[in-house]
Amino acid sequence: MTYPISLNTLLLVALISLPALAMAQEQPTATDAPAPATDMGALYDLQRGEAGNPPLDEKLGRQLPADTSVLTMETGGQRFHALRQEAERAEPWGWILLLPDPGMGEAWTQQVEALRFDLARHGWLTLALEPPQPDLPTLPERSLPVMKSFSQASEPTANTPPSPASSGAVPASADDDTNPPAPFAERFNERIALALEQLPQQENQSHILLAFGRAASWSAAYITAHPELDASLILLDPLADTQPNAPMLSELWEPLGSTRVLDLYHAPLPGYPAAASAARIRKAQAQRAKMERYRQAKIAPPFTGWQPQMPWLTQTVRGVIKSQIVEPLEQARALEKYALPTEPNQTKPGTVR
Repeated sequence: MTYPISLNTLLLVALISLPALAMAQEQPTATDAPAPATDMGALYDLQRGEAGNPPLDEKLGRQLPADTSVLTMETGGQRFHALRQEAERAEPWGWILLLPDPGMGEAWTQQVEALRFDLARHGWLTLALEPPQPDLPTLPERSLPVMKSFSQASEPTANTPPSPASSGAVPASADDDTNPPAPFAERFNERIALALEQLPQQENQSHILLAFGRAASWSAAYITAHPELDASLILLDPLADTQPNAPMLSELWEPLGSTRVLDLYHAPLPGYPAAASAARIRKAQAQRAKMERYRQAKIAPPFTGWQPQMPWLTQTVRGVIKSQIVEPLEQARALEKYALPTEPNQTKPGTVR
């Protein structure tokens, strides 16, 4: 026996199924999911901390090609890494120590990737050094308000121990036994010194420190403190570091007077609107310091983020290295090699000098 379905029943079923149908249509598919937006305003602040991330050793082992040597070093109780890429040339031009921006965190490998591979392909031994973590900003000291407590019992009984506040005792802190890390300058210099021990010190080869972002002033300060290194300095998009006691490039130009300094910058640089004006100020400061070996160049096109292939950046860096570092050194060595020895002044026999 069949029962006729009423119009009211049909309407009720349709009303119940409409919300479910609408929810199913609103669920995005995997192909419709929007791509994550790139935070262009934090290019030099890519440090990320995510729970469950594998150790950096394991990441580097999976991501890097087989011809990259991962050096694990330790100094001052801190463990860090360096990536060594051999030069694809029988006789390397020399070595280049790549010093990433300290604020990059684990993204420092992305920042140096394009340059360290390109420079190795064109005859340079490269070593990219993991930077230390920046110092935390110090909070200004402030005086605490006077705190008083009152109760009905003004005098403590014999069986009541005095409270820490009334006896003047300071409770022990859980952090008293922990040793704070050394200042950033000390950790930065120790890492560079240990990295330099892994690089050959051969004659007739160029030695270069290439500093990114906020590593610029720290690297410049290291070179001024170690003139025996006889290294050239390349600054890539220099940024002022706001850490306590951070060196300032404006105070280092004069001590860098005998150093070959190449100042390369992007303008415009996302997240750094004053890149062009800051570059102009650096150039003026270097000229006032009479730095004859200082050169500045703008990198085109505008910066769009760190990528595995950055042809404009790598070509510019290789070009200025060849014209401003390699060729002048080769010319100086050629002049020294083929210079005629000076003959001593000859005097007639019997002449009293």
